Amino acid sequence: MLQRMSIIGLLMLGTAPAHALDIRSCVVMPSQVVEIAVEVPGLVKSVNVGRGDVVKEGDVLLKLTDTALQAQVALATRRASDETQITGVDARIKVLEGQLERVKTLYERELIAMRELDRVEAELIGLYQERDRVIADRDLAAIELTRINALLDQRTVISPVNGIVTSRNADAGEYADEQGAVMSIATLDPLYVEIFVPQDMANQVEIGAEIEIRLETQPDLAHTAVVEVVDRVFDAASGTFGVRLSLPNPGQSLPAGVRCTARL
Repeated sequence: MLQRMSIIGLLMLGTAPAHALDIRSCVVMPSQVVEIAVEVPGLVKSVNVGRGDVVKEGDVLLKLTDTALQAQVALATRRASDETQITGVDARIKVLEGQLERVKTLYERELIAMRELDRVEAELIGLYQERDRVIADRDLAAIELTRINALLDQRTVISPVNGIVTSRNADAGEYADEQGAVMSIATLDPLYVEIFVPQDMANQVEIGAEIEIRLETQPDLAHTAVVEVVDRVFDAASGTFGVRLSLPNPGQSLPAGVRCTARL
């Protein structure tokens, strides 16, 4: 509570017309900071970005070694696409089906015994079962291929957001695990601005309202931020409530971590 009061002391309300309120101190922050970690532990194969690099959602940030998995993928792919066993069984079935028709004709003419007909029918049933087993093996190989590809995907770290790399904590040849971040990415479009407003203005601040913002680094240049969040839990000690503004920054030209002023 004392810390908030000291902050409010810095947010001195300046002299302004009756319809306006100047807030002399606020801070521009990234809209989010993402700590990037690997999904599975392993040896780092390559890192594609460094501190200060601009990244887009979907960019490959880092790869872990995957030699063993690549070999498994090749084997599973071969098994999943192999039709030779099915083709061979189908050919044997076709021959035996023709033989069965001839045996039936001979049996109807009472030229052979029932046991010969039973033998051919049993062989054919066995071939049908063998074909089902071979097809099942191929389908299982396809499932195994999907599983291995999923494991392979886990060894590639993809950026979940658009932003700028603010730190990099891994290099090729190092061991990485899920316990620590390999890098951090800050989203700068939009930027967020947190301000504190007197309680008597609670009915005057609405979501979607436009607020003028001036950065300390560019005091003569006004920017327009939009009210995104209005706190409904007030701070009794300071007599204020929090408001979060969203400041568009499409070219990511505006920096985060700088002080600013706001006019309501």
